[in-house]
Amino acid sequence: MTEQPPIDQLLIVNVLGEQSSELRHRLIRDGFQITEMNSAGGLVQELQVSLLIGLNHSRQAQLLQHIRDCCRRQKRFLPTQFEGSPTVFHSAVIEAEVGGAMIFVLDVERFERL
Repeated sequence: MTEQPPIDQLLIVNVLGEQSSELRHRLIRDGFQITEMNSAGGLVQELQVSLLIGLNHSRQAQLLQHIRDCCRRQKRFLPTQFEGSPTVFHSAVIEAEVGGAMIFVLDVERFERL
């Protein structure tokens, strides 16, 4: 068994739930080890997924390419309601940009697997 380079970075990748499946599949296929956490919120109130990915910095470019390929930004029209008077509610549709990814890169001083 070949020795893997040490883990020296932790990436926290936040993506839309609907975009996470293909990304997760590609990352596992290419040997990335991930931990997934689900949440909901934001403007569109849709499922969000945070992936925690520990890796050696030499693999960061490969990881970022997978994210670019799987998590594209897109425009959606979302229903919204607002109050015009105490008894009248109006509905409207707004255009919002969703998808893409938010990526945080943290240097890891020490990593241990027990």
